[in-house]
Amino acid sequence: MAYLAFNKYVLDTPLYRELTRIMDEQMRVSRMTLTNWLEKGSKYVTELIKILKESCLEKDSIVNCDETWCRVKVEDHYRKKYMWCLVNKAAKVVIYCYEDGSRGRDALRHILGDSQLKALQSDGYNVYMYLDEELIDTDHLCCLAHARAKFKYASEQGGDKDADFFLDAFGELYQLEAQYDTGKLSAEQIKACWQNLKTKEIIIRLRSKLDAMLSDIHPPRGDLMEKALSYLNTFWTQLFAYTKDGCYTIDNSIAERFIRPLSGERKNSLFFGSGKMARVSAAYHTLISTCRMQGVSALQYFKMFFQAIVNGRRDYENLLPMTIGLGNNKL
Repeated sequence: MAYLAFNKYVLDTPLYRELTRIMDEQMRVSRMTLTNWLEKGSKYVTELIKILKESCLEKDSIVNCDETWCRVKVEDHYRKKYMWCLVNKAAKVVIYCYEDGSRGRDALRHILGDSQLKALQSDGYNVYMYLDEELIDTDHLCCLAHARAKFKYASEQGGDKDADFFLDAFGELYQLEAQYDTGKLSAEQIKACWQNLKTKEIIIRLRSKLDAMLSDIHPPRGDLMEKALSYLNTFWTQLFAYTKDGCYTIDNSIAERFIRPLSGERKNSLFFGSGKMARVSAAYHTLISTCRMQGVSALQYFKMFFQAIVNGRRDYENLLPMTIGLGNNKL
């Protein structure tokens, strides 16, 4: 089970290839048997996720969120569905959720439940806007990298020279972030730096240029530049909300990094045979990514976890990646 889960969800090995390894070990099983094993194992994994999710969405936590698409077979047709990813950097926990493949507001509302987060950072997808409307005590942060990417497209593909001004300003902000990271500043020190005149001056320049380009007297521009300006203007408050707290981040890169394993699985396995198997995948990826955050071996963890389950243990709070006893085997 440990190697099956590791090969399938870490190495992205399709099950038909896994059958070759199993046969070389003198075992005769079908592909459906391997699928059933993974599904049965996920029932125990799901009990762990209940505890991990409580830790991830603990009161006053800062959570990064992203989502990606996947193919799911539904009634002999392949449908485009979505998987959500939540990352709590402070708690070192990553949670994946498959809400029947939905990417809508109700799915996000169900995932967050009645949690009282300090902040949630995302891209500019409109579903997240309900955070501003309903979760008034939760700071909503948007990803500055997404805004930068739109101006980069406008410069490289649209040939708009005005985009370079915004790219240079964003570059200055990222250079400051690199200096803070290199200097290993505390949250309080970072907040003080964000509130200084240098950072404010860059933001003021951006706002002035944005207002000038949005004015009625400005000459027409290309569609890509128009989209970039509209994005920056619409999410201005959320894009620069990171300057309110030294624990916040300038972009949503950590959630985007942890969404990549799902992209790898999508390329190698092509689709999920059912919504149930999509939930199984989300369960295993939750443990694998949390192991990565905790700095422990996912393979060694699976070995210890499944051995504990076989031995009859059900004290799930002691079987988490951070409590199972892998401290001496850290990566």
